[in-house]
Amino acid sequence: MSSIPVKLLNEAQGHIVSVELATGETYRGKLIESEDNMNIQLRDVIVTGTDSKMTRMDHVFVRGVSY
Repeated sequence: MSSIPVKLLNEAQGHIVSVELATGETYRGKLIESEDNMNIQLRDVIVTGTDSKMTRMDHVFVRGVSY
């Protein structure tokens, strides 16, 4: 059984999402794929660092929770 955040993430596929990491970086792009462990793939991404510097990337894989 999936939790509510995982279901919400799965339903967001194909939409623009923002993801903030524990490091404080923010990734904003089109959600291509998500997995139950919250691994995600984003396209056309803008990464905002903790110093507010912005970087464009074509494709990003963000690793989710590992058990």
